Amino acid sequence: MRMKFKLFSENRNILKVLAFLLALILWFFVTGDRQDLGLETRRSFNNIPLTCRNLGQDLAIVEMNEEVTLSLQGLPQAFDGLTPADLEAYVELSGKREGRHEVRINAVAPQGLSIVSIDPPRAIIVLEDLVTRQMSVEDDLIGVPAGGLVVEEITFTPTEAFIRGPRRKIDLVSRVIFRLNIDGARENIIDSARLYTLDEQGNFIQGITISPESVDVQVTLTLPSKDLPVEAVFSSSDRSVETVIIEPSTVTVMGPQSLLDELDSIPTEEIDLEGRSLVFTEEVPLVLPEGLIAPGNERVRVLVYLAD
Repeated sequence: MRMKFKLFSENRNILKVLAFLLALILWFFVTGDRQDLGLETRRSFNNIPLTCRNLGQDLAIVEMNEEVTLSLQGLPQAFDGLTPADLEAYVELSGKREGRHEVRINAVAPQGLSIVSIDPPRAIIVLEDLVTRQMSVEDDLIGVPAGGLVVEEITFTPTEAFIRGPRRKIDLVSRVIFRLNIDGARENIIDSARLYTLDEQGNFIQGITISPESVDVQVTLTLPSKDLPVEAVFSSSDRSVETVIIEPSTVTVMGPQSLLDELDSIPTEEIDLEGRSLVFTEEVPLVLPEGLIAPGNERVRVLVYLAD
């Protein structure tokens, strides 16, 4: 009897060992493909851009964490070819209004991987209402035209624009301008120019939408001008001039500014007094220095009274 019990007891122990071995083999079989016999790895990805979902149409983000670090876990082969561009971290902003909010950061893991941690786990988000304002457009020309030309007139359309952006940025806007380079220009300019927003110190303000984005510009160039009196010139003669009336007595002369600065008057060609009656009238050309013109006033009428 004792022999039978001993054999039964030994067989039962052997069965327990066999059952344990079978269970161990089965566990490896079931879990081996998923965990590669328990050799899962963990990797961290830095500088993952933080985005937002369901931001209200009339709201703008003025402050938010820019990047987060994601730690993922999975089998080594699941990481093959994975780059930060394949990962997404975001905050849910549905129902949020203007103000400061602390919200949880979410992330999406590629298939076969799980999110272990997000650093930081929460983000501070500052939202502001979007504001629209209408402002006049101003010009800002850069450079100097060639050949002594100057700007006679500048026209542009439209003359007003709408700016839209976060309240605090819109409040900084002092001017809406366009810049156009006219340096070395030799003829009138017709062009389009982009609009910019500036603060009171003349610094550009980014993050503002301008509508329209540009204006159509026409710049009319001309020579500088100066109004100068006309001086009648007479050839030497024994006869003396009592009175001279010149029409027009003043002419507009155009040309390089350096030449205009040297002139105080414009002379006529010499008028010969020999054989003249005591009173006579004559049309006389003006004598213009080279480089100057007097459009429409190349000649003047001179009325002369001679002494007896």
